[in-house]
Amino acid sequence: MDTRRSPTSAPPVQRLWGAHGALDQNDPTDFLIELEIPPAPRKSPRQARSVALIDALMQAARQILDEEGREALTVLHLADVSGVASSSIYEYYPTMDALVAAIFDAFRADVYETLRARIEALAAQATLLDGILLIVRAGLGIYAERIELDPGVCQRMTRYDEMVRLDFVKPTEMAQASIVPVLFARFADVIRVDDVEHVQFLVVQTLITLARAMLLVRPAYLGEPDTAVLIARMIHALLVPQ
Repeated sequence: MDTRRSPTSAPPVQRLWGAHGALDQNDPTDFLIELEIPPAPRKSPRQARSVALIDALMQAARQILDEEGREALTVLHLADVSGVASSSIYEYYPTMDALVAAIFDAFRADVYETLRARIEALAAQATLLDGILLIVRAGLGIYAERIELDPGVCQRMTRYDEMVRLDFVKPTEMAQASIVPVLFARFADVIRVDDVEHVQFLVVQTLITLARAMLLVRPAYLGEPDTAVLIARMIHALLVPQ
């Protein structure tokens, strides 16, 4: 596997040689596929002033996305709304897609931080199904929000994430993997499985795979109330065998 930069007019791509290197990596024409690398910031802020600048940019960009739509999110308009110079915007975000991707990541982090606290704070009378529904609805809600804000960036990032799941691309931390153990701890007296690690893996992969499949193939399903209930019932049956 190797990574290269295309000309500035095209996004960077990654050549995928296959999970087990089945193709000849010494032959520049013998590769499986070229996958567009998801947009990302140039660098992360380190000083308090830089952090404040990034916060202002993200808040202004989110305002534009919510009120005017993706087509309105340009560098010039963002500079006008945020009060940040265009040169400073480019210093951190080479494209507006990179800024949108950063907004997606920040939104997901906020959702899962809140979700973890909500699971731990569930009332004593809450059921395991209540906890599962919280997780499922939060996960589907993240994808529904992303595709509403920017379908193009959302789908490109999701396709790349699927290559991660299939072991073509180096994996990164999956938020779902950190939330499922919280559910298991909260309902330890209800969940009855012999191999916790095995079952947690199945739950995490179910949450990830179904949400991504819906986004790429049937995005309308993300917002249908029955979707979360059906997935939650399936996971509940896995955790509490009859």
